[in-house]
Amino acid sequence: MTLLRDFALGIDGFMAAFRFVLQRRMGWMFVVPLLLWVLLSLGLFAVLEGPVNGAAAWVARALALPVPEEADGLWAQLKALLNGAWELLVTILLKLAIAYVLYLTSKYIILILLAPLLAYASERTEEELTGRSFPFSWGRFWRDALRGALVAARNGVLEILISIVLWLLTLFVPVSAPFTVVLLFLVSAYFYGFSMFDYLFERRRMRIGESTRAVNDRLGAVLANGMLFGLVMKVPVLGLLFAPVLAAVGAVITEVKRGSGSG
Repeated sequence: MTLLRDFALGIDGFMAAFRFVLQRRMGWMFVVPLLLWVLLSLGLFAVLEGPVNGAAAWVARALALPVPEEADGLWAQLKALLNGAWELLVTILLKLAIAYVLYLTSKYIILILLAPLLAYASERTEEELTGRSFPFSWGRFWRDALRGALVAARNGVLEILISIVLWLLTLFVPVSAPFTVVLLFLVSAYFYGFSMFDYLFERRRMRIGESTRAVNDRLGAVLANGMLFGLVMKVPVLGLLFAPVLAAVGAVITEVKRGSGSG
C-alpha cells in the first residue's frame, strides 16, 4: 500500500507544480529549456552543416543517374535536374536524421544542461513550502548543479545499457517484446524521477549510494514523477517548455506532502 500511496502523491505533486510555479512567479523558468534547446540545435546544425552537405553530395554522386559528357537536349537536362533534386533530398534526410537523434537524446541532454536551473527550482520550491532557508553560495550552487549533471549522465548511461540488454534478450525471445516495452518505460521513469528527487537529497548532503536508497524507499513517488516527465516530454515544444521544471518542482511538493523531513 505504501507504493501505491507514494505513487498517488507523486502524481499529485507533479500536477500541482504548474500552479505552484505560476503563483510563486517562477514562470520564467519554463522559457529557459526551450531557449537552451533552440541554441543547442542551431549550434549543432551550424557545426554539422559542412560535414552534412559534404556527405550528402558524396551520396548523391554515388547514386546519381549517369549523364554522358556528349549528352545534350531535354534528356540531359532532365537527368541533371533529377540529380540536383536527389542531392537536395539526401541533404534533407540527413538533417532530419540528426534532428531525430537529437530528439531521442533530448531528455538527458536537457537534464544535464539544465542542472543549474533545476537545482535552483528545487531549492526555491523547498524554501517556499517549508520556510527553510538555504543561504546562497556560488560554490554550493555549482556543486549542486554539477552533482545534478553527473547524476543525469550516470542515469542516462545506465538506462542505455539496460535497454541494450533488454532488447538483446528480446531478440532471443520475441514474444516478450510487449513486456520489454513496458519494462523500458518503467526503467526510464525510474531514472528520470531519480534525477529530480536527487536535487533534494543533495541538499541533505547524501552520497549517491544514500540517495539511491532514499529513492528506492519512495519508489512509487519516483516512478510517478518520472512517468509524467517522460509523457510530457513526448509533446513537441510544450514538453521541453514544461516537463523539466514541473518534474523538479513536483518532486519537492511530493516530498513535503509525504511528510519526510530526513529522507
